[in-house]
Amino acid sequence: MARESERIVNLILHSSLPRVDIDIQIEDFREACLRRYPGSDDLFEMIYASRFRRIWDQWAADRPADGEPWAGAWEA
Repeated sequence: MARESERIVNLILHSSLPRVDIDIQIEDFREACLRRYPGSDDLFEMIYASRFRRIWDQWAADRPADGEPWAGAWEA
């Protein structure tokens, strides 16, 4: 799980993927976490989604514009 989380962080920081593609990766990661740890929705939100959101907010200005703003998989 730590490797997958770091992979997604690297996508946010170092790729030119549009946000929608990163959202898909995050949603896939969320589903894998919930399969492994059923009932851990709140825990995923506290640990991973908040981290992805914070990193996106901090570094979004440095990313190429990708058109429309998307409601992300990690949006509250």
